[in-house]
Amino acid sequence: MRMKKLHQILLIIVIGFYSVSLLAEGEWRRLFRGQVVLYCYEKDMRYGDKIISIIDQALPVMSERFGLRLHSEVTILVAPSQKVFDRITGGQIPEWGIAAAEPEQSIIFLKSPRFARPETDLKSVVLHELSHVLLSAASGGNSIDRWFDEGLAMTFSEDKRFFETMNLARAVFSGEIIKLNKIDDVLTFRRQKAGLAYQESLSAAQFLIDKFGSEALAGIIREIGQNTGMDAAMQSAIGMGFKEFEDRWYQAMRIKYRWAVFLNFPFLVSVLMVVLFITAFFMTRLRTEKRKKILEQEDFYGFETIEDHQASH
Repeated sequence: MRMKKLHQILLIIVIGFYSVSLLAEGEWRRLFRGQVVLYCYEKDMRYGDKIISIIDQALPVMSERFGLRLHSEVTILVAPSQKVFDRITGGQIPEWGIAAAEPEQSIIFLKSPRFARPETDLKSVVLHELSHVLLSAASGGNSIDRWFDEGLAMTFSEDKRFFETMNLARAVFSGEIIKLNKIDDVLTFRRQKAGLAYQESLSAAQFLIDKFGSEALAGIIREIGQNTGMDAAMQSAIGMGFKEFEDRWYQAMRIKYRWAVFLNFPFLVSVLMVVLFITAFFMTRLRTEKRKKILEQEDFYGFETIEDHQASH
């Protein structure tokens, strides 16, 4: 999760505080290897080692596949509690957030796995935040649209939480898609809406790669690095501006997911229940009408009038 840009002086104070005073406290430790410096609590040392190993293994792959490299030392702070996490991130991260990055300063903030959500995949989280740092470095620190930044970060990290598409299918089906440029405000969204925003970002990034190839990513990032805006960068790299790209992506989603929502088991059960109820109602009504006609016919043929009775005598 990419944080909003913090004031540079505040960051200097934060990093200065954590690189000096934290070490003065008995349970804090510093780990460093290559271009990575990590600060963690004594109880998180094993996680610190694992985090650095994840980055060591990922950097060569990301460099080869996408041309993304670290241009400076990256600092990682592993918060031992929610209180510390809120303090070092300036309280900018909503309750559903599990990590953050300040890419321009090459800083990554992580919650200790000891108190993060049980389903958290540490590798995906680390690679996601590292991707923000690498993308910022590759684009020269120039502004990147949030959907593009988050979409590529999820692509690089292969975060399985957002590859599930049913929420996206429902949003397409109901017309509740979030405009891509509105995803810039994702930190203000509630959990469910934020989840949809991340799924859309991943979907748009995957659509971009599928249609124009991985080289298009490098082209867009390179153009942004030349201080070109997102619209002009896309026009140069893929031959269409942002608005046309968004329209094509949305149309592709409408085609792709027009029937997918019906494959959602709870939704399908609900629809079947309604259909069965309506069918049962009309079948009951038809049987009632049929029975009524039978009774009317029986009355017509079986009822003897007074005149008929007198005539018979």
